[in-house]
Amino acid sequence: MKNFIGKNFRKIPASPFSDDYSKIYRDLIDFGVGDPDIETDKGIIESIYRAGLNGQTHYTDPRGTLEFRKAYVDFYKEEYHIDINEKNVLSTMSGTEALYIIFKGIIDEGDEVIIPSPFFSPYADQLKICGGKAKFLETYIENEYEFTISDLEKLVSDRTKAILINTPNNPTGAVYSKQFLEEIYNFCLEKNILIICDDIYDNYTYYDDFYPSLKFDKNLENVITINSLSKDFVMTGLRLGAIIANEKLIDVFEYIHENILYCIPSLTQVAQVYALKNRKQICPPLKDEYKKRMKLAYKRLKELKNVEVIEPKGAFYLFPKINSNKYSMEEIVDKILKEAHIRVINGKAFGPGGENHIRIAVTVKEEKINEAFDRLSKLDIFNWSVINIIKFLKYIYFYIF
Repeated sequence: MKNFIGKNFRKIPASPFSDDYSKIYRDLIDFGVGDPDIETDKGIIESIYRAGLNGQTHYTDPRGTLEFRKAYVDFYKEEYHIDINEKNVLSTMSGTEALYIIFKGIIDEGDEVIIPSPFFSPYADQLKICGGKAKFLETYIENEYEFTISDLEKLVSDRTKAILINTPNNPTGAVYSKQFLEEIYNFCLEKNILIICDDIYDNYTYYDDFYPSLKFDKNLENVITINSLSKDFVMTGLRLGAIIANEKLIDVFEYIHENILYCIPSLTQVAQVYALKNRKQICPPLKDEYKKRMKLAYKRLKELKNVEVIEPKGAFYLFPKINSNKYSMEEIVDKILKEAHIRVINGKAFGPGGENHIRIAVTVKEEKINEAFDRLSKLDIFNWSVINIIKFLKYIYFYIF
């Protein structure tokens, strides 16, 4: 039988996110997929219901309804004092479609995009599908997953088209400062490199206010922004996103978007308008809740043996490094699942910078977090046994005296 699958897709990697272990382990605690457990605001749901009853179930402008785009114009003006207009906004089916459209619109075969690693795994796959080449800029826990401009410059070539920035970061929880983002912007401006900003966790910065790179680029010449309501408003299933860019780029992105799905669902656009208009009431309690959870999970991680982790500054992920000479990361992830009935994601799913790490999505309630870490503390790799404590104290004694 003839193989009808295209050559580029005859060997595709298995998704690290799609396995469902809840039927195998009835007491499973799932730290796997970054899908918030809190229910979507009731007012958002009711806005969809009312719109459906009023007949808003038809095609819309592929760019999004005027109300949808105006809601983003108002959002950027009110939150960040950034002036854009409705022609700078394209509605998309989530941030994931947004990034695919961007890559498809800017990448010529062989063009390079610099991606700080660890990174959200679809980045590299989408780029490859679009004919581009990823240049991974490795970051390390010792530097809280930041890189230097010197590190960045070493990867720039005559084929470099863009750098992809994700802050707050999935999977590390790191947040780039305004000063660092400005350094990146000035470097890219000088080198004529686009900055693609994946800003989908902008609600979840726990110590400093979020600062969008778009604010440096008043004429929208060097920055393309991806926004999404999936995480900020805990409605991942509605697949709501947008691209913010200059008009010429939006024209291209609309053409691609139109030929993929024409327009995003009319009812979800209604939800977006309601959500952004009511964000001051909806978002702060969500941010407070996830900050509490992150602080608790971080505290419990610090109590485990063989674990290094940075204090999370944003998003709702922790990315601990596991130091073990006894087990491989595959064995550790398997051990956590089979012995503790906890699902985590192997850090290698997030690029070369994810080796020897696991990702924990802190998307369960505090009592579940405590239960999970009670279980983890009993595993031999994480357990401070009496024998190990005695050895440690002896080491400290002889080192000091």
